[in-house]
Amino acid sequence: MKSTLINTISKAKFRFSPYRHDWYYGSIIYKMEKNPEIFKLKSNKDTPYLNKPGISFSFDDSFRVNQWYKYGKELFGHYDVKATFNINAFHHFEGQREHSQEEIDLLLELQANGHEIAHHGYKHQNAKNYSHEKGLSKWVEDEIEPLFIWMENQAHSKTNEKFKKPVTYAFPYTQHNEGNIKELVPKYFKVVRGHLSENILTPFNCTGFAPSVNIDSKYFTDVMYIKRIMRLAKKTGSNLIFMCHSLIPDEINWNDFQWGEDSRESGEWRISPEIIQEIINEARRLDLEFYTTAEIAGVATFIDNNFERCVREVISNTDDPWIAISDLSMKKELNLSGKNISNLDGIQYFINLEKLNLKDNDISDFRILNKLTKLKHLELQ
Repeated sequence: MKSTLINTISKAKFRFSPYRHDWYYGSIIYKMEKNPEIFKLKSNKDTPYLNKPGISFSFDDSFRVNQWYKYGKELFGHYDVKATFNINAFHHFEGQREHSQEEIDLLLELQANGHEIAHHGYKHQNAKNYSHEKGLSKWVEDEIEPLFIWMENQAHSKTNEKFKKPVTYAFPYTQHNEGNIKELVPKYFKVVRGHLSENILTPFNCTGFAPSVNIDSKYFTDVMYIKRIMRLAKKTGSNLIFMCHSLIPDEINWNDFQWGEDSRESGEWRISPEIIQEIINEARRLDLEFYTTAEIAGVATFIDNNFERCVREVISNTDDPWIAISDLSMKKELNLSGKNISNLDGIQYFINLEKLNLKDNDISDFRILNKLTKLKHLELQ
């Protein structure tokens, strides 16, 4: 009965006004506040890197990449406030063209700042409808596998850096069924992200479906509700995934992007940098961490393939598609001398590292070493 009620409300909420969206979320929050222990989640195992609850900003639809970069790059900083950007290979509008090299460069520069670039479907097809009409295998063949190939074939025009292989997936339109989830996990992804479930919190080291809370202004007209959910995450020791779409100031007119009448509905899915900043401030006040969705799933990722190969040798992991953060966090010494490494992304997961040898590599950016607070001995050229 409880599940039926939640599903009935979920289907009805799209007919409600924005105020009613607040009411709908508020009713779930109220129930969780009354009985927080019922909703407290148990992680599969401890991960020292994930030593406190946190939030993950999860942005959908990469035709919005110019907005993400323009208003998010400085707002999020370098390996500071981390976000997950869920991408497609094609622009939703402008004739559904493939992403330009300029857009690919922007996405890769966001990745270089510590953000996750995740899978959102090759052409943003509705997974539930597409698989119902053409079958699960055809959906995977048309929507999942082609984006892996497309991402592998892209590179930054100047740095030549490439996309990491995606660890997580976000369902377009948040539409899915159990068949979609089982088809993707664990063969293709560690985590697949949807919208609400009866519990809006996510544990550490999760595998399978992860819920999210939509914080676009179309849904939330009062940031008070978002702050209440954040206090719940703190109280229960769990994590929150905040789903959003465009990141643009309120005063920006959507029509200025000149994407036509067909884009009008997409323009309603937006959040302002001011609201994101208010959420960031509240997270810091509550001492919540900022994670990517992959990090909540307990997975370490690397930009430099040579670095990843070295790490796999160190932890004797050659077969598992995922490198567990927990396997790296206890290492105290690491010798990477002469390994032809140019990017240190991933070193931040060695949080207990005391001794590090980086001699005879081609590394130019060492800022990420500031994340290693226990490092005592460092060898460079």
